[in-house]
Amino acid sequence: MNYPDPFLSEIAKYSPLDVLLADIAVRIQLTPTDHALAEGHYHAIHEWLERDGSPLQGRIEVFYPQGGFSIGATTARHADDADFDIDVMVQLTVQADNDPEHVLSTLHSAIKGEQGSRYWDKTDRKTRCVTVLYEGMHLDVTPAVRLWGTDDRISQIYHSKKLPAGYEKYTPLANPFGFADWFNSMTPADAAFGHFFEQQSLDYNRMLKSAMQADAEPVPDQAPAYRKSRAVIALQLIKRWRNLAYDARQPTLRLPPSVVIAHSVALNANQTGSLADELRHQVACLIVALEDAERRGGTYHACNPRCDPQDVLTDRWPEDVFTQRIFIGELRTFAADLERLQRGVQLSEMRKTLERMFGEKPANDAVRNFMNRHVADNDANRAVHIISTGSVPALGSLAAPADARPTPKSSPFGD
Repeated sequence: MNYPDPFLSEIAKYSPLDVLLADIAVRIQLTPTDHALAEGHYHAIHEWLERDGSPLQGRIEVFYPQGGFSIGATTARHADDADFDIDVMVQLTVQADNDPEHVLSTLHSAIKGEQGSRYWDKTDRKTRCVTVLYEGMHLDVTPAVRLWGTDDRISQIYHSKKLPAGYEKYTPLANPFGFADWFNSMTPADAAFGHFFEQQSLDYNRMLKSAMQADAEPVPDQAPAYRKSRAVIALQLIKRWRNLAYDARQPTLRLPPSVVIAHSVALNANQTGSLADELRHQVACLIVALEDAERRGGTYHACNPRCDPQDVLTDRWPEDVFTQRIFIGELRTFAADLERLQRGVQLSEMRKTLERMFGEKPANDAVRNFMNRHVADNDANRAVHIISTGSVPALGSLAAPADARPTPKSSPFGD
């Protein structure tokens, strides 16, 4: 037995669904190759913006990641034609009262460069950022001006949207750095769950390879998957499910933002004892919050706790009650699937349901791995008993080999 004694009683309560969800979660992490690509593109854009002749040469104070990379919740692309994203803040030494269109256009020009340069045909101007497009991923760069004398990195960002009759412009406040710090403080890793999840992660990581380098402000170290809390893993599973659920709908529908889901997850973290319970709990809390807003005749409202009330996380979603109702309906279906899986179903039905929720490949691989390990443990007569539900068989030993060690970090992006 390789589990520390204090954790055995807790780990013994984990169900086959916990094991399958953990295995799926491992498989939707970014691969070391994608981490390496992300890091390389991150540093390349920073260096490009600082190049001789750049409109922003000498005007960059800080270049730092935000969003999923800053809280360890980025997920791998969910389809061959999909991509994952890196969100970056570029803190500039420009006047805060600059015209938003001028700031965003300058950043766009700085990245796009001269005709024939490397990013000339890879940039896309958005309302608040400039997107750099790569195969399988994209990088969103948001310009900001720090408001000195404020906590963390409260900054002014720029909004400029072209309309038929001119431009919609304003300068909202934001503090993604503070949000990441708050989120991480609200979702500390759980030791017992970490030991349980470690075996899943190590088994998978042995099949993969490692990666690369650094400059710009260091990206916060990302803990390996097995050092993340149940809440962070639940967040990644919800994001994966959301991507697939909305792929099946009209492509014009705006995705419920990851930061809104992350905010809800952090508020309700660390109140359960297993991954399946955590996932159901987080989905239920999100449904309650959205339904409560609807009962009051409005849309859900959430603010960044480190920049409240100025940094409104829901300022662009949900756009209206109809949009909100769509997400509530999808969440209810998700919750019903989770409840049915936790009550117990035939393995063939469990496989189909998990495929629908999280994608065919990670679900199939997780179920196959589950059965192979179950057979191997029966043959070896190992007996760490995991409580079974319904028709799904109990799982044997989850203990890591005595010589197992965490995969060493080779990139500031983590795993």
